Amino acid sequence: MFFLALNRSIFFALQSFWRNIWLSLATIFIICLALISINFLIIINGITSSAVAAVKDRIDVSVYINPAVHEAKIEDLKSHLESLPQVKSVVYKSPQDNLDEFTARHQSDASIQETLKELQGNPLGATLIVKAKNLTDYPEILKAIDDPAYNDLIEEKNYNDNQAVIDKINLIADNVKKGGLIVSVIFVIISALIIFNTVRIAIFTRQNEISIMKLVGASNWFIRVPFIFESIFAGIIACLIVVAIMYPLLAFIQPRLSNFFGGAQFDIIGYFNVNWLLFFGGQLIGIILLNIISSIFAIGKYLNV
Repeated sequence: MFFLALNRSIFFALQSFWRNIWLSLATIFIICLALISINFLIIINGITSSAVAAVKDRIDVSVYINPAVHEAKIEDLKSHLESLPQVKSVVYKSPQDNLDEFTARHQSDASIQETLKELQGNPLGATLIVKAKNLTDYPEILKAIDDPAYNDLIEEKNYNDNQAVIDKINLIADNVKKGGLIVSVIFVIISALIIFNTVRIAIFTRQNEISIMKLVGASNWFIRVPFIFESIFAGIIACLIVVAIMYPLLAFIQPRLSNFFGGAQFDIIGYFNVNWLLFFGGQLIGIILLNIISSIFAIGKYLNV
């Protein structure tokens, strides 16, 4: 008996869905816009996290050692820096490594190449590249490097501070998130109103049928369920459309993001694949619940049962 009633409810829901196809399409369209705006927020969050991580990875302190300093003293300085709780890693680059890099970087400059050939030895010293565990740890590391005990060892230090870039990325992302959140809320409200009115119109067009169903003893829920199913169908179709739109869009965006951030790798598609169930499953459940609530309110207010 239960399955018979369920089958009839689904049949009536599909019938009403096609009878009011334009209203159904309008509902699906608005739900799609709401879901796309929500996914846009998710993309922004993923891009921001990846961008900040990429910029953080490029920040370091390069300590250029005086060429005359003995290797043992360089090793002492390296050990001291590695012992600091703020330091993540210290990479040693030998004078020969620095010379090879300098030569390769100025390979097309004939005058520099000629000058290097005329030099009797290597004019460059060793380099220590220091990375901190957190961006806020660099001031402490710089303070340790500025110790007067190391003045004779250190020829120069260079702090590639990209904190301003990170702050700018975070500011832009926060503003976009706020704007996207407002747009998402607006579309969710519009979706609820359209679903509400779709059910109202469907009820109005089927008043005679509903009256007959009441006269033959149909329960209130037997009358309500087809309208609820109808709104659920719209939510499921909208979610499938959004999935079909999102992946080609992500494939289009991903390489352009990498180019924009100087070759940094952004696996936005992988980000969605890993969290597929959380993102799209959560959105599907959310939109179905929204549709059910909207339908129940519409039926409860406008259907005299």
